[in-house]
Amino acid sequence: MLNKKKILVTGGGGLVGSAINVISDAYPQYDLFFTTHKEHDLTQESVVKDLFESVKPDYVIHTAAFVGGIGRNLASPAQQYYQNILMNSFVIHHAYLSGVTKLISFSSVCAFPDKVSIMKEDILHDGPPHSSYFSYAYSKRMVDVQTKAYNQEYGTKYSTVIPGNIYGERDNFNLEYGHVIPSLVHKCYLAKRDNKPFSIWGDGSVYREFLYSEDVARVTLELLNDKLDLPPTIIVSSTEEIQIKKVVKMICNAYDYHHVIWETKKPNGQYRRPTNKHILNTLLPEFIFTDLETGIQNTVDWFIENYSKIRK
Repeated sequence: MLNKKKILVTGGGGLVGSAINVISDAYPQYDLFFTTHKEHDLTQESVVKDLFESVKPDYVIHTAAFVGGIGRNLASPAQQYYQNILMNSFVIHHAYLSGVTKLISFSSVCAFPDKVSIMKEDILHDGPPHSSYFSYAYSKRMVDVQTKAYNQEYGTKYSTVIPGNIYGERDNFNLEYGHVIPSLVHKCYLAKRDNKPFSIWGDGSVYREFLYSEDVARVTLELLNDKLDLPPTIIVSSTEEIQIKKVVKMICNAYDYHHVIWETKKPNGQYRRPTNKHILNTLLPEFIFTDLETGIQNTVDWFIENYSKIRK
């Protein structure tokens, strides 16, 4: 009989957590337990303690976060920092107290310094992040600090994953607080439905790397393989940089709607965030990622089909 490892997945209702749930049948060696913010408030230490005592996980995948796009980052920087610091601190600490042998916590590429030519794991703390999301960025940077501190003091072998801009089905498509692709997918849907211009912040000149949610899920479960000796920090990204203008074109093609207006007086965000993928490529050299156009089409199709019940 297969001796399954029990995995606690926080943020089970979020983009990455739900993607892990969708693909979980492909990983029968794991017994996955998913929790959401409605079931367990991870900002309350007593709740986190009880959760770990109840589940008794061997491994933990910590994806839960208080997240949003530029709009939320500008509107509520204190809450962004406070909520994330509490969740991360309690989950990592009680993973250690519970004897969890593998913990993968999620950070964000926005945690990197603003003024870097390329993002690599060893320069994460070499300067301040971009001002448009400074508090969220620092809260996600502290995940890496706490992970390394526990590894150093307690001998744990925990890791922080830093994914690129994730998108996909089951995302939060909120127009004000969503990330780049989900917000654009929602905006284009409404523009076509109402026969109005597809209005977009900025001028489309900035570059980003995007990562399909089910790819993130597969990478995460692959990294839990006992044969892999994980470093404390791992960048996960799949594509070359692509200009937002081209992303918008892919979304417009998916909807067959092309009435676009750029709001050039609105902020663009950080101009470039290229990543170095050497460590990931060394760990998983044969992993094949989903191409961006296919992922966007899948996301748009799912969004249209599930519009009445999605997070928006």
